[in-house]
Amino acid sequence: MMKLLIWGLTGFLALLWTGAAAMLAAAVNWLAASSADPAIRGAQAMAQWPLPDWMPPGVIEPLKAGISELLGSVVTATSWIAPMLGWLSPVIWVVWALVLALMLALAGGAHLLVGRNKPRLAA
Repeated sequence: MMKLLIWGLTGFLALLWTGAAAMLAAAVNWLAASSADPAIRGAQAMAQWPLPDWMPPGVIEPLKAGISELLGSVVTATSWIAPMLGWLSPVIWVVWALVLALMLALAGGAHLLVGRNKPRLAA
């Protein structure tokens, strides 16, 4: 009965782990495919946003300059983030395989340990 519980729990955790890895890999692939263009368009749109009239004039210009510099950094970062995201999906699956192998090894060890402790009848 205990062996069934060990392997059932291991199978359930393996399914959860596989689903999480698949969703994370899919999200990374989606982000890699859509990261460059929207970031540039978003940066250009944000630079054109009007600031509220109640702000003092001396604050508006430095704030706009800071926002423009920040958005320029975001646009620059997308040029090296997108290729990195392309490598991240295979890394996710390698980590998935290593963790799954560890889970199976632990379940196998628990299976052997549970099988060792058989009750012995007194003679």
